[in-house]
Amino acid sequence: LQRFQKGSYNNFTAHLTTEEVKAIQAKTKQEAIARMTSSSKPGQTLRDNAIKVGGWAGVWYRMTQPNLTKDLVEGWDTVPTPEMLGVPKWQGTPEEGSNMITQALRFFGASSVSFAEINENTRKMIWAQMPQGTYPDITFEEAPKPSFNSASNKVIIPDTGIYAVVHTVRQSLDTSSRVGYLSDGAAGQAYDNCDIAQWRLQAFLKVLGYFSVSQNIQGNGPIVGWGVMSGLGEQGRLAHLITPGWGPMIRQSTMNIVNLPVAPKKPIDFGARKFCITCKKCADLCPSGALSKETKLTWDIVQAYDSVKPNLFNNPGLNNWPFDHFKCNRYWNESDTYCGVCQAVCVFSKDDASSVHEIVKATLAKTTMLNSFFVNMDKGFGYGLKPEDTIEEWWTNSFPVNGIHYDNDAYYN
Repeated sequence: LQRFQKGSYNNFTAHLTTEEVKAIQAKTKQEAIARMTSSSKPGQTLRDNAIKVGGWAGVWYRMTQPNLTKDLVEGWDTVPTPEMLGVPKWQGTPEEGSNMITQALRFFGASSVSFAEINENTRKMIWAQMPQGTYPDITFEEAPKPSFNSASNKVIIPDTGIYAVVHTVRQSLDTSSRVGYLSDGAAGQAYDNCDIAQWRLQAFLKVLGYFSVSQNIQGNGPIVGWGVMSGLGEQGRLAHLITPGWGPMIRQSTMNIVNLPVAPKKPIDFGARKFCITCKKCADLCPSGALSKETKLTWDIVQAYDSVKPNLFNNPGLNNWPFDHFKCNRYWNESDTYCGVCQAVCVFSKDDASSVHEIVKATLAKTTMLNSFFVNMDKGFGYGLKPEDTIEEWWTNSFPVNGIHYDNDAYYN
């Protein structure tokens, strides 16, 4: 595994001609206008689109700010430091640091929190470029604190004494199961909540005398990988992190680089990856065909076909089921949605904490003998996407805060 050249990443336009891209986008726009005007398709009406835009508004706004790269790396100048307050910096053991950050992030809105070591090997899981603004190179050097140099277009991160703080934020299962603009809004809301939590963490640590390099929604590295390395979940067939408590119904494994000493945790195995080997439900229902239906995992990336260049979106060195980013993104562009079917239909995406699903999850951690039975049971009970004729009931149903039943947070209490 080598650091991925994020500045070269492309999942759509580089694989088609300019004329093909324009034709797809023009057709999609025309069809979307017709649907919103007539309110003919549940989940893609004008008010549904307003939920999508509202959910994403904060993320989109921040990504257009001219100083965002500097703020992500160096933090806000308006936040006081211990020197400004006339006090010494906070000191504690790695265990105390982990407990303190966990408590703070949970207060700031994180659903789960964990930690991983950043060393010469795990640095390979940090992008070679920051996917923001001018895509500056990320380098590790002897330095007292991280910095962004706009003249050289380079982000410098201290090469020693750094750790990864990883957190997730839950996403509304009920809203995500209503495919279209509503499910898009659920994803945007959760991404925004991840952003809010990490900005609060950055300010919190600066007051204590430490730094935190934040990220935009594309991460400081492969977000699922950092979730796996820190023990928050396992990587599944759908190329998402599958957590023990909420399955893949989270956004996202937000990874911040900090210099406050913490106690790294280890990857976990609760049976999700083994379950994915035989399940294939997400791949069967993926409308774009982007998810592999192969049983065996592989070290290979997606094989090149037509004009598609998989090296622009896949990084060799991962033992997994290859994910075709182009097919996925082409479907996004053709459907005018961010899809999310794979998340919604995953057998692990369940809200009810005190139910048979907990027995199922406990069984999966010990044996794979009942995997096929559990998949068929999930299908038989009708879990997954909401029927199209019930999608618009979202507007009249009783609704919990953020569309989430938080009683399932018992996993991380």
